[in-house]
Amino acid sequence: MNDFSFEHVLSEHYTVFDGLGGMHIEDLYQDREGFLWVATADGGVSRFDSVHFDRFGRKDGLPHRTVMAIAEDADGRLLFGTFGGGLAAYDGRGFEVYTTEHGLPSNEIVGLQEQPDGSVLVLTGAGVAWFADGRCIRRLTEVGGQPLGRVYDLADDAAGTTWLATWERGVISVDGRRMAMDEQAIRHPWKFAQTASGHLWIAFQSTTPETFVGRYDPHDEQFAFIPVDCEAPRGVRNGVRHVRTDAHDRLWLAYRGVLVHDGQTWQPFCVDRPEVDFSGMRLTYEDREGNVWLGLWGGGLIFCDPVSIRCYTEADGLPDREVCHLGEDAAGRVWIGTMGGMACMEAGQIHPLGADQPVSALLVDSAGQVWSGGETSEVYQWAGQVPQAIVVDAASPAEKITGLYEDEHGRIWVSTLEGRLGWIEAQCFTPLDERAGDECRALLQDQNGVFWIGFFGRVPALYWYEDGQFRPAVLAAAEAETIAYVHVLWEHEHALWIGTAQGLFVLDHSSGQVRHITADESELSANSVLALAADRQGHVWIGTSGGGVVRYDGESFQCIRLGPSALGNIVEAIVCDRTGQLWFGTRAGLVAYQPSATRPGLVIREVLAGRRLTMPEAVFCPEDVEEIRIRCQGISFRSGAQQMRYRHRLVGYGPAATWSAFSSAAEIAYRTLPVGDYRFEVQTMDRDGVQSAVVSLDLHILPDPQTKHRQILEKDLRASTPIVPSRSRAMEKVMQDVSQVVETDMTVLVLGETGTGKGVLAQTMHDMSHRHEQPFIQVNCGSIPANLIESELFGHEKGSFTGAGARQLGRFELAAGGTIFLDEIGNLPLELQGVLLHILEERTLTRVGGQRPVAVDVRVIAATNRDLKQAVAEGAFRKDLLYRLNGFTLELPPLRHRVEDIPALAEHFVARAAHALKRAIPTLDDAVVAALQAYAWPGNIRELEHVLERAVLLCKGDVVRVESLALLAEAGERPSAKRPIEAPPPTAAGDEKQQILDALQATNWRVSGVHGAAALLGMHPEKLRYRMQKY
Repeated sequence: MNDFSFEHVLSEHYTVFDGLGGMHIEDLYQDREGFLWVATADGGVSRFDSVHFDRFGRKDGLPHRTVMAIAEDADGRLLFGTFGGGLAAYDGRGFEVYTTEHGLPSNEIVGLQEQPDGSVLVLTGAGVAWFADGRCIRRLTEVGGQPLGRVYDLADDAAGTTWLATWERGVISVDGRRMAMDEQAIRHPWKFAQTASGHLWIAFQSTTPETFVGRYDPHDEQFAFIPVDCEAPRGVRNGVRHVRTDAHDRLWLAYRGVLVHDGQTWQPFCVDRPEVDFSGMRLTYEDREGNVWLGLWGGGLIFCDPVSIRCYTEADGLPDREVCHLGEDAAGRVWIGTMGGMACMEAGQIHPLGADQPVSALLVDSAGQVWSGGETSEVYQWAGQVPQAIVVDAASPAEKITGLYEDEHGRIWVSTLEGRLGWIEAQCFTPLDERAGDECRALLQDQNGVFWIGFFGRVPALYWYEDGQFRPAVLAAAEAETIAYVHVLWEHEHALWIGTAQGLFVLDHSSGQVRHITADESELSANSVLALAADRQGHVWIGTSGGGVVRYDGESFQCIRLGPSALGNIVEAIVCDRTGQLWFGTRAGLVAYQPSATRPGLVIREVLAGRRLTMPEAVFCPEDVEEIRIRCQGISFRSGAQQMRYRHRLVGYGPAATWSAFSSAAEIAYRTLPVGDYRFEVQTMDRDGVQSAVVSLDLHILPDPQTKHRQILEKDLRASTPIVPSRSRAMEKVMQDVSQVVETDMTVLVLGETGTGKGVLAQTMHDMSHRHEQPFIQVNCGSIPANLIESELFGHEKGSFTGAGARQLGRFELAAGGTIFLDEIGNLPLELQGVLLHILEERTLTRVGGQRPVAVDVRVIAATNRDLKQAVAEGAFRKDLLYRLNGFTLELPPLRHRVEDIPALAEHFVARAAHALKRAIPTLDDAVVAALQAYAWPGNIRELEHVLERAVLLCKGDVVRVESLALLAEAGERPSAKRPIEAPPPTAAGDEKQQILDALQATNWRVSGVHGAAALLGMHPEKLRYRMQKY
């Protein structure tokens, strides 16, 4: 593979199913902010930010759905040339239309060109016009006294002649000269492209089986037809539809696909998209990152990345595509160890070397000498293409060489699959007396002279060698004791880096501190670390098993996916050569990676502040808006949305005025901002660490004289129930929702963790409703045996089953006129869910063994701590029943989200327990209150009640002290002095996605651990990760 080839181009195909406005592409344009605009002949224009397509059509003010061309004027307005509707200018808010009434030669616009003076050339069906400042400043409709007709393109050659590509008159100059050519064979010029030498390339519609591209030399005024001599698919006689030249002076030609000419040869631009018919190729476009976009007539849009990732395989000279080891020698050659043998990359070419046996180890020593290991107890010293073999322990059976390392004395240490260790000195191998007994995978001597050995399949797997003994490494990290697989040892910046199957450990030599980096607690893409290296900026590159590569700049981790295949993202070797080129050895080939230097774009896509604002210039909202949510979008088509990182600050708002750390959070929320003026600032970073310009948005929080604190529900609750009034905003939202539904007969679904008071809330709603004088029946769907639950709920007739000696009314009939509370509804057997759905819809039931339906008048309140959407996905819960229950959803916050309520709740429970025990009511020590507020309360209010009941029982005097909280101490959950992180409450009941985002932001995007988002949400970390991927 050389620099002029496009093998293994990464690509992505977009159609109307992805949001694209139309399938017939006419033009492409990247604006100043980084958006890609797509003009279509059948669907208006679309704006793309790498994630979303925003479509613009007639309803938005576009005068015609056929858009032929796009440009940007000097004021930053986007201009769209339509075929029949004139010129439309878009300023971000709306369209302004210009037609023949404003001086255009025709409303049929076929092309737009930005001019050096800031004007825009408009190519129309009746000539050309120069457009600036909202008006036509010049027109050209005739040449030589004859109408120009439709003009597709205009170009100035190196001699100063201006040429027009016209449909009827061919290629003519503005002074009336015609470019001489055989017009019987080829007609209708479509497009010009100019080379650095001043030649003009001309695309024509072809009327012959052969296809040509025209080339005009202005120095000798000679024109020639250049045949396209590259093999192409079936004959499509539409000629060359589009030409352009790139920064390398290569010609890109849209012809039954894409061909590229470097002045000597033609090369196909290959994209592995078997579902696409490339005979409909319309044009190519290169954006600022160097990505190439292919616009198809009828086939949509294709994104291609030919620059950043280039993959070498057997077709390029590799003995085998599984590359396990890499190194660079003194001459700058890259040595490649594969499962099929050794190869060397020199001057862009791969040369296979030596035998075809797998390379199991590779080392380039301090002198630049290359060493490798094989599977037959031999170490090879390479001098040219013929290596010298050094036998390791000839008296023993052949063993695989698993590791090579040069120590401080210049000796080459060797390890084997069976645990043999020794060194090579003066071409002789000296074994250690003691065998390690297991596979030695990694060797390293650190800056202090300590010799480290990493094993594969042993617990612990990390040792050091001292005084002829293998000693287990003692690291200040509990997880280190369970390591069974050490893949790589590496020293960098006075620290030992240990790549294992359980993440990355970093041992600081000076402090002895160990940092454990995992996918659970950082942006590491996968826990199995196979390779480590540093680039010239000192950034650490981490090769993972299945997670591609990760770049770490000392602050944030950036994950880079090396293509669509799983094997291509298993990275077993990394080297940064002397030119700064990064090479990755993967199981799908050798990858050359070129980081981007282009700044990504960044826009504030949307703001939710009492209403939805799309790309606002500023935000004005009253003080009673509880939350302002800002959604940002970094634009880097090469990185993609998932690999972008963001940081932000709110200038003028206390601690939030400082920059946050970069994270993957693209949405930022601020709650109950005080009246005032603020400036929100955000910056994005692409996968290569390139940061965007700072984008800002002014926020103005205005005083609202009509703001009132809603206390109606709380007063009702005080009067009707013994529930302790809440002071938390989390519960205030629930109270507001209850007040809206309590007097109705709507079915209500109550969500919340175990112990949050779902049953109490259901009883309260019943007591406050017009049904309060009728029965309240509570059913725990998870506690009734499966064989009895149907008759328990719906009743049975006499003799309907063995033991049914008499008719029995079910819980629904017993609740007639009142309320039935179905707790743990998620545990209701699937076969009974249809019966419940029928009752909710028809208000009738049929008893077990019965024949006639029985009418029921009952209000249903259901509750669960399960994820019913997940249960639906798993087939354990009916989707139609979920929709029916979701008529009105209330979500009770866990106790850790309402810590301000804990003092009042504690006093209530203490008083009740003291009354039950017939004791004087003790007071609570301040330390007890602080401890209770610091505890995470996985069992919520129920756990708090039980803890305080026991505390009152154990209390020796008239004050409950911390020592009386015996249950916490026994459970190993003694509250710390540090207050736990509190996640903001969700903005709407049942809004699981928002609840997850709030929890992640509250925990600084830490997923697992005691203070992670999973614990905060009361779910397993793997379940949370599934939810994050789902949303």
